[in-house]
Amino acid sequence: MRYRATAEPLRSYPVPSTRLLVALIVVAIGLTAAGCADDGRTLSAPADWQTTTTRPLPPTSAPDQEIGETGLTLTSPLFQPGDDIPVLATCAGDNVFPDLAWSAVPAEAVELAVTMSDQTDPDSPVLLWLMAGIEPSMNGLTGGELPVGAFETLNDYGNPGYGTPCLDSFTDGRRDIQFRLHVLSQPSGIAPGDPGNEAWSTVKAGSIESASLLSHIESQA
Repeated sequence: MRYRATAEPLRSYPVPSTRLLVALIVVAIGLTAAGCADDGRTLSAPADWQTTTTRPLPPTSAPDQEIGETGLTLTSPLFQPGDDIPVLATCAGDNVFPDLAWSAVPAEAVELAVTMSDQTDPDSPVLLWLMAGIEPSMNGLTGGELPVGAFETLNDYGNPGYGTPCLDSFTDGRRDIQFRLHVLSQPSGIAPGDPGNEAWSTVKAGSIESASLLSHIESQA
């Protein structure tokens, strides 16, 4: 027996009128506008850095004082952390490094080194003075006096020893000057008069602990 397939008849649906379509569009627009209405909350004004492509640099790249993880501390009897550098340490005075003191040197220390750097520009710190070969039994430096066995290298300007606050770069504005004590567990291997950038890199690479002290210097013009 054969069966004949029969197609289901097409059903017709009412087509909405143009007036109805317009009404639906108006309602949808109204709902969207209501969702964007003021909800009573006040937006805070954007911060300065939120309206620029880059965040502004901090006023200084270094804290007033850093104490080492072992308690190593660097201080000066002549100024407090964050104060101006003593006049005697500038070209308006004796132009010698100031008295420095430290405590809690780790027992592993075999050599100490002290650096002074310009940290005004966080991206381009400049070595101003480096003294190495300091005996770990010492607890400080007397201003302008080179301890027995200690020596100084060149700085980033190619000059030997301290004397850097009298450079032309200090004749304008305010600078952030950081002293840092480095503790080395092996001899640094650097020598008197070595280039500053190389000596600084060597000291930092061999340092097992450090502490810092920040000061400021005004225009020396």
